[in-house]
Amino acid sequence: MPDAATANLALPLLQAAQAQKHVTHNEALVALDTLVQLAVLDKDLTAPPTSPAEGDRYLIAAASPTGAWTGWAGRVVRYQDGAWRSFVPRPGWLAFVADEADLYTYTGVAWASFRSTLTALQNLTRLGLGTTADAANPFAAKLNKALWTALTTGEGGTGDLRYTLNKQASGNTLSLLFQSGFSGRAELGLTGDDDLRLKVSSDGGTWREALRVDRATGGLDLTAVEASVPIASTVDLGGLGCLRVALTGSGTVTSFGTGPNRVRLLRFTGAATLTHNAASLVLPGGASLVIAAGDTALAVSDASGNWRVVDYVRASGKPVTGPAAAEILDASASGRAVLTGTAASGATALGLGTSDGPTFGALTVSSFSTAANAVVMRMASNPGSDGTSATSIRIEKASNYGGEISCYLTQNVGGGLWLSVLNGNSTSLMALQLDGAGVATFTRSVNVNGLLRLAAYTVATMPTGVVGSIIYASNARKSSEAAGAGTGVIAYYSNGNWRRLSDDSPVAA
Repeated sequence: MPDAATANLALPLLQAAQAQKHVTHNEALVALDTLVQLAVLDKDLTAPPTSPAEGDRYLIAAASPTGAWTGWAGRVVRYQDGAWRSFVPRPGWLAFVADEADLYTYTGVAWASFRSTLTALQNLTRLGLGTTADAANPFAAKLNKALWTALTTGEGGTGDLRYTLNKQASGNTLSLLFQSGFSGRAELGLTGDDDLRLKVSSDGGTWREALRVDRATGGLDLTAVEASVPIASTVDLGGLGCLRVALTGSGTVTSFGTGPNRVRLLRFTGAATLTHNAASLVLPGGASLVIAAGDTALAVSDASGNWRVVDYVRASGKPVTGPAAAEILDASASGRAVLTGTAASGATALGLGTSDGPTFGALTVSSFSTAANAVVMRMASNPGSDGTSATSIRIEKASNYGGEISCYLTQNVGGGLWLSVLNGNSTSLMALQLDGAGVATFTRSVNVNGLLRLAAYTVATMPTGVVGSIIYASNARKSSEAAGAGTGVIAYYSNGNWRRLSDDSPVAA
């Protein structure tokens, strides 16, 4: 360095009466050419490049430099006239590092990136990262990745990260708009009120709300449009992208596909069959289901894509399968057998016999009414009117229960059916007897308060009579009618002939 130099750049000064002043002057110009508008090629080399060009400038790395740069750590160097010249930096010097496209500042100790020393940008009107910001988008970024990470506790932070967005009032919009080719496809946020909404669009113009969360209750409201798909051997429920699915037509379904962790509400429009598979399509009751139109189901899949129908409701309201005996906890063993067994096992459990036709030792059938006209029916073994044991059905009024007037239908052990009444003295009075041939015998007076109609025959078809029988002969003649012109008479059987009641004459046509 010359004896006299400038204070900041250390440029050599010309001396009075100095010989070869041009040398000093040129040296000052080289220094200015080096340090003014300082731009270096690199700052990380520790040794001179092998083939430097005239005027190349570098910042020497802080690590121990070697070769011609030995002892020059942190300096500015320039290749000039086949040799390297170094310049000691002063605090505040700026240097543009070309290979990093970054501006560095000398702090008095080391060269520091201008970006790393930039700690605050206040009140910017526009900021564009990789693109140009404009009035409509005062903050714009064009990049492939973005990272927001929390300041850790070790760095003086809390470890939390909360991204805050705010709007002026409820009626304004605060949202994240997702676009494809700069055409809106989805929007999430507070759009027009303070409920959280998710909307979607296929064209950027028509929007459909898919989800809403009520701000006051947290209630979730979903728009569940029903998709329609025909019945087939495989119906890929997971690939439909819809919560509600209508399965149309008929046929047999053996698979719902392999979509993992899905929930589907199913509705069937026709007769079909769901085939049970213990691994991939598990159905209620562990058996295949015959489907009717209007049936509905809830199906879910696990992480492996195996489906299970967790609920199935028939349109008829009937259960899919009945309970097993072990599943009925609030009944006796007999009650469970009646509810879940066969007719024969139920009869056996109730002590009614071992066949589908139960045998009753004694049966009382009673209405629950306490009205005077309520009817009580009992079946019991009671003595017949001839003292022989018989099986009877007893019918009585509830108010008379216990031995007052009642009625018996009794099958005699000898055959036939009796109709008897039991008077207040517990005496059985038989009124009608049907024998084994179906012949009826009235043992009490018969009062007819309405029409009494006799069996009707023609004279040619009148049966062989029994003494005392009465019939109506539709073409028999009265005593005043001519042969062949009879208009009908009542006849009785006596002395081997059917006779007219009017004159005991044999009946004739």
